[in-house]
Amino acid sequence: MKARGALSLTAAAVALTVTVQAPAGAAVPTPDPSPTTSVSAARAEETNFTSVDDADLAGKIDKHIARYGGQRRGANQIVWSDKGAVMTFPTPVKATARTAYARIACGYGDYCLYQHALWDREGGAMIAFYEYGLHQLADFGWQDITSALENNQSDRAGGAIYDDATTLNRSRAWYKADALGSGNDRADIAYLFP
Repeated sequence: MKARGALSLTAAAVALTVTVQAPAGAAVPTPDPSPTTSVSAARAEETNFTSVDDADLAGKIDKHIARYGGQRRGANQIVWSDKGAVMTFPTPVKATARTAYARIACGYGDYCLYQHALWDREGGAMIAFYEYGLHQLADFGWQDITSALENNQSDRAGGAIYDDATTLNRSRAWYKADALGSGNDRADIAYLFP
């Protein structure tokens, strides 16, 4: 059985190496951009939460709500009351006024995920969860962008983030990870538990 599988793979590899030549004088079509490149570029644009001014911030919030739902609260937040989450966009600031470790504060009782380890340089948005349970990050536009976290829950309440079934971080109350190392930009699920 193993030999047959190996033979099939070899035949497939040989078949892939065959090229078809265009007829003489025919224009060779230019290949389309790679779908992964287009998806990556679109994803980068979608998750760039840095804003240059108030109008730009309002536009980004409106666009995010149109795609992921929620309701606007204040100048820089989206609330999903039915899902127990609040997303906070960084407010527009001149680049010269930023500090390396400025961040959006994680409220008491919240489990907070941050975009980017330094939390303010390239977006620094934060999503805070305040209800126990499983939260699919894709539902909020947060899949594969978490780089830091803070578990500011009380008592021994815990939280964990996962990349599919792989645990990237598991913590109890009053824990902070300024960077996730190999788990950077991989989280798909947040789970809060008592």
